[in-house]
Amino acid sequence: MDLDFNGDVASLDAELLQLPEVSPLAIKANPCVAEKLFDQWLSLPETNSLVKSLLNNAKGGGPLNVAGVSSSTNSAASNSLPSMFPAGSTPPLSPRSSSGSPRITKQRAGPSALGSPLKLVNEPVKELIPQFYFLNGRPPPNELKERCLFRINQFFYGHMDGLQMHEFKPVTKEICKLPSFFSTALFRKIDVDCTGVVTRDAFVDYWINGNMLTKDIATQIYTILKQPDVKYLAQDDFKPVLRELLATHPGLEFLQSTPEFQERY
Repeated sequence: MDLDFNGDVASLDAELLQLPEVSPLAIKANPCVAEKLFDQWLSLPETNSLVKSLLNNAKGGGPLNVAGVSSSTNSAASNSLPSMFPAGSTPPLSPRSSSGSPRITKQRAGPSALGSPLKLVNEPVKELIPQFYFLNGRPPPNELKERCLFRINQFFYGHMDGLQMHEFKPVTKEICKLPSFFSTALFRKIDVDCTGVVTRDAFVDYWINGNMLTKDIATQIYTILKQPDVKYLAQDDFKPVLRELLATHPGLEFLQSTPEFQERY
């Protein structure tokens, strides 16, 4: 490392202290020069402010931006430090590794140097979505199911063999909450084998286990009247209900003597 000492000492840019590789032999030959230059640089007010700023950033977890020194710092340093190099020449830069010479290391460009440190992103918590579609309707809540079973046991009490058609109307009205003229259609829907009776277990299996209890009244009527294995209602599907209405409604008794009008009605 060749150093030219002039009689008139000029200023030295502070950036010249942050230098690349220099031969270790040159540093060993002139160890005091590097130390004196470093001491002078540390004594500058701008250097003191820079060091304090870096320490505060380090304590606060912020980025350490030492990629360059402000122009004001460079200007002040150039007026304060003596120049050891001829004007217009490119001076050798300070070594990156030397014993007894502390230095400030430039950081690689990264999230911290750019002023935007990485933030920890929590993974979204997986939520269990409850079942919202049921092919045969939503199952009834346990409380509603227990209340309905209690009422069913009351109506079927003493009828171990089941209820006949004329005994089934109270079940249609009180448990199913349907008009009584739907009783025959509901009875035949449950009594698929045409035994003439509906047992307690058969009714529970159709009305509760079939989730009829939680369906709205329109869906209940549609399910009762439609034919098996179809998804629509035909005109003939309403005739059993209309016949039951004509036969049981007190206001329509006068039509019982006019069968031809009943068919039109």
